[in-house]
Amino acid sequence: MFYFNEFLERHGFDPSQVRLLRHKPNDYSFWFGSNFEKFGCYASFQKKSSSPYAETSIACHFLPTTTTGDGLQTALYIGTTRILDRWDWDGKRKPKIFNETIVEKFLDNLSDEAVQAFDLEWLDEAKNYSERVVVNWGSGTRAWSQWADRNNKEIIEIRSVKEDREFPGFSRFVGKISELSSWPPLWIEALGSVGGVYLLVAQNGEQYIGSAVGKDGFLGRWKSYFLMVMGVISYSKRVVSKTIMYQSWK
Repeated sequence: MFYFNEFLERHGFDPSQVRLLRHKPNDYSFWFGSNFEKFGCYASFQKKSSSPYAETSIACHFLPTTTTGDGLQTALYIGTTRILDRWDWDGKRKPKIFNETIVEKFLDNLSDEAVQAFDLEWLDEAKNYSERVVVNWGSGTRAWSQWADRNNKEIIEIRSVKEDREFPGFSRFVGKISELSSWPPLWIEALGSVGGVYLLVAQNGEQYIGSAVGKDGFLGRWKSYFLMVMGVISYSKRVVSKTIMYQSWK
């Protein structure tokens, strides 16, 4: 067995000084396309009453992956940040990682709460393992910020080197909803630029024909399915169970 604390030590980190953050499923919306700027800006603002960066200067960020057949709660490592500075957000000073759209979208939901802002920087150490390391998070999913040395996570998968594969074309595209967050940037760009008719096929063979006509094309429509699969959005139709996606272009 290989544990995440060993992984940290091999990359020069002291587990007793590191916090592990398992973000919410809907936080994938800030990460789509491996967007370090958007996610970094989002992570630069936290509720003052429950800051995940308390008493630490290093944080490893994870996103939840789909629960396995035996109920295992897993998490996908996306990167490590150093906390350079922190202050009570006054709407004036911008954090080191800044994206105007993310700030407006996120802070609108926190208008009545005290917010802390942070200067974060993504570290190069272990960056090439982003979206490649999957850990067993354990049963404490509500405790989304944990000290690494007190909660040593078993690494259950180290994926092969991530490649920016070329988009295969609309007529030949096949993908899984559960893997949408890790699609290559070229795919994200292509699928967000155009809409059309598509076909969802469930593992049991059930089919659902849909149409993507709104903002961000196919990608915008399929993000909602992804959030359903991750348990963020409830949906009355049985399409929520469909996890295999085929796209039909017209």
